[in-house]
Amino acid sequence: MAVSSCMRTHTFALAAVLCSSVVVAQDHAIDRDAIVQKHVQPLIDAVLIPGAMVGLYHDDKLTFHSIGTLNYDVEQAPDTNTVYEIGSIGKVITGVFFADAIRRSEVTKHTKLQELVPEGIEVIKGADGTEIELWHLTTHTSGWGTIPVNLSPSDPDQPFHGYTEELMYAAHAEMPLNREPGTGFEYSNFGVGTLGTVLARNAGGEYEALVKERIFKPLGLTSISIELNDDQLARLAPPTNGGLTVKRWGDTNPIAPAGLWSATAPELITFAMENLRETNEDSLEIYESLTNARETMFNTGYGKVAFGWMLAMDGSTYWHNGQTGGYSSYMGINHAFDTAVVVLANGATHATTNAGAKLLQELIGMNPDPMQLEAPERLDDAYLERLVGVYRSEWGFDITFTSAHNLLYARVTNQNAYRVDKSGNDRFRYSAVPAELQFAFDDEGGVASSVTLFQNGAEMKCVRVEE
Repeated sequence: MAVSSCMRTHTFALAAVLCSSVVVAQDHAIDRDAIVQKHVQPLIDAVLIPGAMVGLYHDDKLTFHSIGTLNYDVEQAPDTNTVYEIGSIGKVITGVFFADAIRRSEVTKHTKLQELVPEGIEVIKGADGTEIELWHLTTHTSGWGTIPVNLSPSDPDQPFHGYTEELMYAAHAEMPLNREPGTGFEYSNFGVGTLGTVLARNAGGEYEALVKERIFKPLGLTSISIELNDDQLARLAPPTNGGLTVKRWGDTNPIAPAGLWSATAPELITFAMENLRETNEDSLEIYESLTNARETMFNTGYGKVAFGWMLAMDGSTYWHNGQTGGYSSYMGINHAFDTAVVVLANGATHATTNAGAKLLQELIGMNPDPMQLEAPERLDDAYLERLVGVYRSEWGFDITFTSAHNLLYARVTNQNAYRVDKSGNDRFRYSAVPAELQFAFDDEGGVASSVTLFQNGAEMKCVRVEE
């Protein structure tokens, strides 16, 4: 038995219910530094992120707030020039790209995917012959799951690296539908990656270049990118997961429209604030596309889905979050209160979404409690030395244990490394999935001779391998 593939971080983000009701804003001054400390510091204390950059816009005032450090080895704080992967917030960018293509009469919401793929490709249909339409892709209602069936990453730390358009088109014919198109919500990176890729192909260009020219240039945004130049790479916050430095995901491939953009806090919150503007006769055409991209097209039962945007159950908060292997993010806007929030962190955790939602709630007059997150126990070096090493199961997979910052990490063969936190006498629990590990020692004071993995009611003993 191995730790299941659900531990692989293939999703760029997960949906969450945010504000559940609209409140009347309270007439009082908000200490913005204090609310950032209140809602982001718990993530730092729990070793989920080393630090973050926060952008807050409310009452015609825009402020930026740096908290924590760039990584766990330096005291340097992030700043407004720090670059972060923004994950699935990129789905909003692709949604606007889609809305803009409609405005240009290149496609319609109901254009069939089959019409935009290369000749000879047969896109799978529903059981009753229903075809996938473009609006199904942006609303996650295509019926496809999140990951293409022919994705075989050579490096689990960069799961989409090397995936090609040829592979994507091949998957269109063989990727099974879990439901009829247009009938149910299922988050799909594959669907949104497909949308951006075929829209660019139909327009006769490359996805990133077209988005920059059509969307970002009219808004005055110059540095939101997928391919990073040397200057941007030098300003990139080091990606981390549970306190461990990992690899960045940024890469030009057909899944990129689903969430491989990178940005600074000022650029991303400027994009968010431009989405607060209303279309009028004097507006640039881009604002028509921004407005149209907020048209909701499907009700999930816990919120509505627009062109990439999620509309919370309060009916006025548009938002999206993001997560890659070493970053997490949140972007939210509320027209009723003319408010925008962006949180960018170089740590992979869903808690960043909650922090961002709570910051938005603070700005519009609510007083949400901070998250209660448990900080892991720091272990002494001598004890960690007794645990680190390679342990092999009778099934042939290995669990490799390493340490960093007085914490322990476990990597199963061909999977990501995850932090494991001490939960008892020589017993540890995974921070990412419901699984536990129990070390055993043959000699008192010696190194561990084996470790037993407990998961899903089963157990598997792994014996230390001498290196």
